Amino acid sequence: MKQILMLLCLFLLCKVTIEAQTTSSVLIENTNIIDVTTGKIKPKQHLLIEGDKIVTISSKKITPKETAIRIDGTDRYVMPGMIDTHIHFFQTGGLYTRPDALDLKHIVSYEDEIQFAKDMVPDSFKRYLRLGITSVMDVGGPFYNFHIRDSIAKSNLSPNVYVTGPLFSPYQPEAFSKLKDIPIEKITTIEHATALFNKMLPFRPDFIKIWYITGRGITAEQSYPVVEYISKLAHEHNLKLTVHATNLKTAKLAVQAGADILVHSIQDEIVDDEFADLLKKNKVTYIPTLIVSKNYGKSFLAKPDNHPQDLVFANPMVYRSLTDMKKLSDKEVPERIQKLRKDSEWLENRYQKEDSIMLCNLKILIDKKVNVATGTDAGNIGTTHASSYIQELEAMQKSGISNMDILKASTINAATGFGLEKLLGTVEEGKLADLILLDKNPIVDIQNLNHIAEVLKDGKVLNIKTLIKETPEEIVQRQVNAYNARDIEAFMGTYAEDIKIYNFPEELSMDGKEQMKKNFKNMFDRVPNLYCEIKNRIVLGNKVVDREYVRFGEKYSSVIAIYEVEDGKISKVTFIK
Repeated sequence: MKQILMLLCLFLLCKVTIEAQTTSSVLIENTNIIDVTTGKIKPKQHLLIEGDKIVTISSKKITPKETAIRIDGTDRYVMPGMIDTHIHFFQTGGLYTRPDALDLKHIVSYEDEIQFAKDMVPDSFKRYLRLGITSVMDVGGPFYNFHIRDSIAKSNLSPNVYVTGPLFSPYQPEAFSKLKDIPIEKITTIEHATALFNKMLPFRPDFIKIWYITGRGITAEQSYPVVEYISKLAHEHNLKLTVHATNLKTAKLAVQAGADILVHSIQDEIVDDEFADLLKKNKVTYIPTLIVSKNYGKSFLAKPDNHPQDLVFANPMVYRSLTDMKKLSDKEVPERIQKLRKDSEWLENRYQKEDSIMLCNLKILIDKKVNVATGTDAGNIGTTHASSYIQELEAMQKSGISNMDILKASTINAATGFGLEKLLGTVEEGKLADLILLDKNPIVDIQNLNHIAEVLKDGKVLNIKTLIKETPEEIVQRQVNAYNARDIEAFMGTYAEDIKIYNFPEELSMDGKEQMKKNFKNMFDRVPNLYCEIKNRIVLGNKVVDREYVRFGEKYSSVIAIYEVEDGKISKVTFIK
């Protein structure tokens, strides 16, 4: 009996060893490596990965283990996984996620929104990875952030997650004051700062964040001694200091106090040589976050951009909320939103001015060789997790900087800014095998970042086709989002090739994707004011039953739609009118 047990143990040990070998070695052959430090391409390279590290890069052929996964990289491009240096997991990106900016707690309770933010974290992880974003930095949130990094990220497929705890701030929004786990703490004295820092230190924050804001009777000079003290605490514990300071005067004081990273653009005036030299001298990283502010205004007016990335890759339940203002009456929204609905020109002019300043400042600082890193501020209203990244890159491009400048900002500059350049940011031997394999060259066109063939995380090849697993409800909601955007490609992307549309009970009205696309494209083209509001929804297994209130121009109709989902696509719809 003992011999049998020993043989069984040996068999199981060998099996585990073999399985580990089959997934621990990857060879990418004959590929083009994008060297983000030099801006050049190294052609016809062979890249061997063992475990989670890159072990060999050679122009000569490499003979891997027999169990290695071999990937043909011919005419493809390998670059480092991208990094989003500014996100917030405690925010969903939806309309209800910042009650201090837009109080709609009477529509969706903030407790429910907080729970939704927690529940969607594993889903956000996969969306980031699917788009080639293999590292994220959460620059401020509740203590729950540490649970995300230390537990949720470890038990789920995830990017590298770096976090801090609550923001040190001279002001605390009232909406957060009664929470048990507060994302922004009011810190106005050295004693307050010491208490929060000491409370946070056992959780091993990756950096510290200060919300260095002015206004409401608070000046930058008044807060400076506390900011300087927090900087001293951070650096004594080898922690980088990130600072929110959007005014030039405040940003200069932040750097003087010891800021390592400025997490937003300067948006009140054009930066001067003194500021650029100050950033270079102190090796400060500058994160532009160009799109986040405007996205608030677009969401307040229920006018999201409906970017293709959002329609396909944003969490569909989050993105749905960005048009919710269309269904809310003036009585249900704050007075300032009522005024904004009547006259939004002043807001558009403000954003245009800020855009002009921020883009000019980005170009100046890039030309001055300041270390610029890409960050989205994802989680804020209208700036969705993962899918907002390419939109931030498109905004950066408008400043006139090169595609290579953008790629550097998204990889090696980001890694360097957070002290991770020995681990991340370039395709080099000894570094973590967080890689993207592209079918097209992003140096030629930044949109080629959309042509991802493979994503590798810690040396593991991810199946990008099945990485994001949406529920039937999410798939149906995604098609509603695309319908409201009148985007025919995103809309049809949710349907099976052999889709059948019925009028109850069994009257076939459309048969197949081609016929359906033709009919709906015609409607999208001729009906500008198209909006579908879901009044009620029931989910029964793979069936989603919606009571829809649909606006066609000036006309309205009510319909019940029964959707059936198979293998991630809508395969049948029955309308009851």
